[in-house]
Amino acid sequence: MYKFKFTLDEIEDVTKSLIDKINGVNIILLKGELGVGKTTLIKSILKKLGVKENITSPTFSIVNQYFAYNRSINHFDLYRIKSQKELDVVGFEEYLDNEGVNFIEWPEIAMSKISYSYIEIYIKFIDEKSREITLK
Repeated sequence: MYKFKFTLDEIEDVTKSLIDKINGVNIILLKGELGVGKTTLIKSILKKLGVKENITSPTFSIVNQYFAYNRSINHFDLYRIKSQKELDVVGFEEYLDNEGVNFIEWPEIAMSKISYSYIEIYIKFIDEKSREITLK
């Protein structure tokens, strides 16, 4: 387990450190309260991974797919998903089966469908400018 605190001004440095720790892992689960900064962290990571296009939250589309260095990067936001059937409609397991990297916000509803190893990033709200990250 890896744990550290940071301020939002330090997000670029945090991103560099996290990329080193998640390198080689295809499934990254992000947990934390609503508005704690999960999407902001993913956007920063995707930019560092070489995504050139505009990175947006997949809150309504459920998944956004990007490409960098001949690799797909999938960003899921499962906050609005209410059933396993909805995951099937989106093709959730097919995304996980490809060789891409998958960042999954609000993964709790999908845990029974994740059969691969993963890293879990938990972001905790400390105050308006500070957060704590725990990596498992």
